[in-house]
Amino acid sequence: MKFRCERDDLLGAVQFASRAISNRATLPVLSGLRIEANETGSVGVAATDLELTMQTALQAGVDEPGLGVVPGRLFNEIVRNLGSGQVSLASGEGEIEIASGRGHFRVRTLMPDDYPALPVEEGTPDSISVEMDSGVLAGSLAQVVRSASSDESRQVLTGVLWEIEPGRLTLAATDSYRLAVSEIEVEGGPGEVVKVILPARALAELGRALQGTGGRVRTLVRENLVTFFLTTGGQEGSGGESVIASRFIEGEFPNYRRLLPEGYPNALTVDRESLLETVKRVGLLAQNNLPVKLRLAGELEVSAHTPDVGEGQEVMDAEYRGESFVIAFNPQFLHDGASALRTKRVVLEAGDGLKPALLKGEDESTFTYLLMPVRLS
Repeated sequence: MKFRCERDDLLGAVQFASRAISNRATLPVLSGLRIEANETGSVGVAATDLELTMQTALQAGVDEPGLGVVPGRLFNEIVRNLGSGQVSLASGEGEIEIASGRGHFRVRTLMPDDYPALPVEEGTPDSISVEMDSGVLAGSLAQVVRSASSDESRQVLTGVLWEIEPGRLTLAATDSYRLAVSEIEVEGGPGEVVKVILPARALAELGRALQGTGGRVRTLVRENLVTFFLTTGGQEGSGGESVIASRFIEGEFPNYRRLLPEGYPNALTVDRESLLETVKRVGLLAQNNLPVKLRLAGELEVSAHTPDVGEGQEVMDAEYRGESFVIAFNPQFLHDGASALRTKRVVLEAGDGLKPALLKGEDESTFTYLLMPVRLS
């Protein structure tokens, strides 16, 4: 394998694919990046941890087609620290040579025969295909992924439910303390509802790759794999489609729809930015896992108190319908929910201080955030 390319193009591809490399690789070869130069002048760069696969391509001057596997993190650091301009790579017996300007580096390679096949091929006749706007999907992922659990003992909650039906995709995630649900329009879809659970880590990488790209995302769902084709090329310098593939999480996701109340008699409407700033300030005095308290009335009073530390209180203008009462929340969860909304004002609906509360955007129906209150002693 021997090819020449621009350093920035190579760095973009390497950084994209490297995000699929796990810190806990089960096989030594999985710590590597798979680089394949083709006669067409395209160089594919890919990585996988067997659950998540990320692959992209760049245009290059290919002198000798071939395949090599390089140590991922070391190769990433070398390319990142090269000067701008043209870079040449040539693989030899058990090593790869990287030349840039007057610098030359030799790195021992890994065995390409040991590298697993990449599960990014096109769909089969029984695949489910949907297509959507990349910006809309990125926004929906940003709203939902943060609500997935990080507790590996309940693996099904570390994923995001994808509920696919003709013309619509619903995403849902919960960690038992909060629930985020987002709906977006799609093209295509199955004849009947199909549900799959995808790892939050894979979707976080997908959302990151989609930021600011524009264009469309084509999604193929097969028996145990979903593949996302980013038609924009994924990142600057890419010479073709970028691909992200992920295995499903096995198990049954909670029936989230029965958790969503029809509505509450008490509803508070408040400026979103003001709420975020107030919760952030007052939340500084909610330490040691203590909550912030919200007194819902003709105005909103936000307060927090940590023994032996201090207390804070702030009053905000608000519109309120219902009976006055106090409800308490984890400040980070409340902040996450409000920041996920896109409207100028947000609506907090609550039954009392013990029932889950609903946080929604004013005149927005595509995203709902359900938040469990903290019981006050």
